[in-house]
Amino acid sequence: MHKTFLKTFTALAMTSGLAQAVNYPAGTVTFNGSVSSTTCRVNVNASDISSRGSNTTVVFPPLAPSAFGGINQGPQRSFDLNFSTCPANVTDMDLMFSGTADADNPQAFANSTGNGFATGVAVLVQKTYPGPSLTFQPNQASTNLPVAFNASGNASIEITTTLLQTTNTEPTPGSVLAYATVNMIY
Repeated sequence: MHKTFLKTFTALAMTSGLAQAVNYPAGTVTFNGSVSSTTCRVNVNASDISSRGSNTTVVFPPLAPSAFGGINQGPQRSFDLNFSTCPANVTDMDLMFSGTADADNPQAFANSTGNGFATGVAVLVQKTYPGPSLTFQPNQASTNLPVAFNASGNASIEITTTLLQTTNTEPTPGSVLAYATVNMIY
């Protein structure tokens, strides 16, 4: 038994020496996913965002800095957040929109920074229908969001986003690009 181990070790050492001579990094492969017995399909309007890497965009039209009307005011865009094929045991849920909070208004999502981006603006995300309005603060879960699931495990809520002026001075011209990831907790 001792001899077999020595031969195997010697063979491995010789093989490993050869492999190192031609070994070079070719790149990285990332494996990402999850396993869950309770999942829902999620759509924003007609776009399925259920799978990782799936995204959708809410587009605001170009605006003059004077069009905002003052601090914490600005144009709105709404979209439907639809849930389907949810398990029968899901009767309510919490939602969390994760992203970077704005420094001037921590209830809103920060605009990207750097050359070419507008300053003095952020994006506020709220549930407006059904039931009472609810602001989704960055990285904070809502509490027992009143979502009415039907017998088929489907539900829908309306989300309103507001492009807010965040300071007393008018926003500076530039691009607006804020990110929020939707997380369902049930």
